[in-house]
Amino acid sequence: MRPRFSRRYARALPGARYARALAGVVVILLAIGAFLARGPIGLGNGPLSFGSFSISGIPDPGGAPIGLVVPVINHGKSAALINGITLVGGGGGYPPPRLITSYGADDQGCAGLTRLTRPGQATGCATGHLALQGMAFPPSRKVRDRVSGHLVAVASLGVIAEAAAPAAGRCWTVKAIAVHYHVGIRHYTATTPEAGAACGSGVSSMDLQDAMSSVGR
Repeated sequence: MRPRFSRRYARALPGARYARALAGVVVILLAIGAFLARGPIGLGNGPLSFGSFSISGIPDPGGAPIGLVVPVINHGKSAALINGITLVGGGGGYPPPRLITSYGADDQGCAGLTRLTRPGQATGCATGHLALQGMAFPPSRKVRDRVSGHLVAVASLGVIAEAAAPAAGRCWTVKAIAVHYHVGIRHYTATTPEAGAACGSGVSSMDLQDAMSSVGR
């Protein structure tokens, strides 16, 4: 004999189907959340942080390339592999710097804009010319701060972005450097805020100051 459902139970069946569908949606959303949290898309800056050259400017580099030196600190427990960098212009009517190349270097924990008399030499602040693509930044060592007595992470490696000098009578500005990297399968884009400007020959110190001030507006 084929079982027969009461009308009351039959009316309840659509609700049960709705509950099952809702449960399925919840499972999918949880899976998406887990993917974002643990999958290849990293959230935020990730374990890397950077020394900032804050507000800095270079007048008339004489046509020599300009190095943007950024110390890198790895707060994580695994090596971070660099994929590349992007320079973000400061706006305010000024063009962004034109990136010539980028590379890694042994860094002494200093940051800034500097003339590059030759590749890999940044006024004693950073030395070396290491291929950046796939370069591994290991977890940073820690030293005891002389003032606070606390252990703090220090940079031993850095990134140098080599930018073309501005044309005569012109300035460029930079307000951020985006560093693209991954740790295992998780990819991150970490941004270090900057405020820098460089001007070519024939530009006054006042014009350079105006360019630097425009970055923070």
